[in-house]
Amino acid sequence: MALNFTNKMLQKDILSLIPHRPPFVLVDRLLRCDEHCTQTTFQVTDENILIVNGEFTEAGLMENIAQTAAAGAGYVAMMENKPIAGGYIAAVKNFVVFDLPKINDELVTEVKIEEQLFDMTVISGTVTCNAKIIAQCEMNIFVKKAVPDVFIVSDNILSPLGSTTFENFARLKEGVSGIRECHDTALADEPFYASLFADKNDLKDDSIDEYTKFEQLLIASIKDALKSSSIDTGDERTLLIISSTKGNISLLETEKNSPALQKRIALHTSAKLVAAYFGFINQPLVISNACISGVMAIITGMRLIQAGRYSNVVIAGADAISKFVLSGFQSFQAVSPRACRPFDVNRDGITLGEGAATIVLSSRQNDSTDIKVMGGAVSNDANHISAPSRTGEELNYAITKTLDDAHVLPCDVDFISAHGTATLYNDEMEAKALTLANLQTIPVNSLKGYYGHTLGAAGLIESIISIQSLKENMIIPTAGFQKTGTPDPINICTDLLTGKFKNCLKTASGFGGCNAAVLFSKQ
Repeated sequence: MALNFTNKMLQKDILSLIPHRPPFVLVDRLLRCDEHCTQTTFQVTDENILIVNGEFTEAGLMENIAQTAAAGAGYVAMMENKPIAGGYIAAVKNFVVFDLPKINDELVTEVKIEEQLFDMTVISGTVTCNAKIIAQCEMNIFVKKAVPDVFIVSDNILSPLGSTTFENFARLKEGVSGIRECHDTALADEPFYASLFADKNDLKDDSIDEYTKFEQLLIASIKDALKSSSIDTGDERTLLIISSTKGNISLLETEKNSPALQKRIALHTSAKLVAAYFGFINQPLVISNACISGVMAIITGMRLIQAGRYSNVVIAGADAISKFVLSGFQSFQAVSPRACRPFDVNRDGITLGEGAATIVLSSRQNDSTDIKVMGGAVSNDANHISAPSRTGEELNYAITKTLDDAHVLPCDVDFISAHGTATLYNDEMEAKALTLANLQTIPVNSLKGYYGHTLGAAGLIESIISIQSLKENMIIPTAGFQKTGTPDPINICTDLLTGKFKNCLKTASGFGGCNAAVLFSKQ
C-alpha cells in the first residue's frame, strides 16, 4: 500500500492519528505515507509553546520527527482498518541540529522505518527548511499494544415511560414525560413531583418476587438487554457491573437494624444475588460514586475491555425512590415543588425518578449499527461535600481528557447530553465547564425533565437515549426549558432536532465534587 497525496490530510484529520492536541501538535499536513516512509509539513507559529525568542527549539524539532512517525503509523493502521496504537520515544541517537527555524518557516519532515524489533520501531528522521536539512536523528520508539474497540451491542431502559429502549425513545419523541404530581403518604406527607412506577405490577415477572424492588429492577432490565445479545454470562471473559447510589437503603424504614439487615442492605449483597440469577461466574463489580455512578460504570467497563481483562461487560444500574431518599433531598431544599426545569432561568431544584438501565459492552461488534465507546474520564472538584465547583474547571478537565482520549476536537462533537439537574449551582457549573471546553455552541439537552433524576441509573438511561439519538439522527429537546438561566449561555436544544450526528458527549456530576464524561461515536 503506497499512497501519495498533496495537502489533503489537514491537521484536523491528522489529530485522529496522533495523541496530541494544540498547542502541542507539530504536524500540519500529511504529504506522503506508506509502510516505510512518511512525509509531513509544519509551519512554525508563535502560538506553539516550543518557541523561544522567536525560534523553534531543538525539543520542538525532535517532537516534530516523533509526531511525523506517529502520524504515519496511525495512517497505515487506519487504512488497514486496525486500531491506532500509541507509543513513546525510548531512545534518541545521533541528533544533530544545523539551524533553528524561525516563526513562519515551513518545515518538511521525512521519517523512514529502518528496523522493526518486536514492539520497538527504529526510525531515521530528517527535517528540511527552504530545501536545506536543518536537523536529523535516529529514534527508537516503543509501540504500545493497540487497545481493542469497545462496542455497545445491546441495551435496555426500564422506566415509567416503557420497559424497552424502543418504547422509551418513542415516548420521548412524542414529548411525553414520566413526571407527575404524586400523592403517596408512604413517601411524603405532602404532594410532590416525581417520575415513579405506577405499582409493582410494572415489572410483570412473578419469578423475581423474592427479590427487593431495587433488585427486581436490575433483573428485569438485564434480562431484556441479554435477549438481543449473544453474550454468555457463564463465560469467564464476561463481567457484571452494578451501578447504584441507594440500593436497598429503603429497608431501613421497615426492618429492625441488625447485622443481618446491614448485610442485606450492602450493595455487594444485591450484586451477588443478581449475578447468581443470571449465572455470571465472575464476582460482580459495584460502582457507587454518587450521581456519576452510571457514567463511571461505562468508563470502567470500557477500560477493562481495553486492558484485555474481559471481552464483554454487562453494566446495569437502578435506584428506587423511598421516603428515606426523598426526605434526604428535601432536607437539602433541593427538590422542586414542580416538574424540574433544567438550565432555565426559573429552575428551582431537582425532580426525582425511578428507573433501571443496562448497557452491554463487547470487544466484538454485533452489527454495523453498534455505537463505540471512544473515551472517558473522571475528575473531582475537591471543593465541597455537596456543592459543585463554582468555576467548572474540574468538569472541563474530565471533558477535555475524554476528547483527547477519543481523538475528537470540540467542533466535532455533534451534541451533548448534560447532567442538567435543574439546581441553581449544578446547571451554572456545567455551563461554565462547557464554555471552558469550547462547546458552548454545540446543541445540549438534559433528560431530567422526562425521567427526573434517577440517581445511579441516570448516567446509563441518558447514555442509552444519546446512543439511540445517534442511531436515529435525532436529538431530544430539553423538557421544561424556556429561557436561558446561566451566566454562561449554552446552546440548549428546545425542539426535536434532526441531522447527521456522529459524536455525542455525555457528562455527569454529583455529590462529593465528582465529575465524569464519556464520548460515544457512530461508525
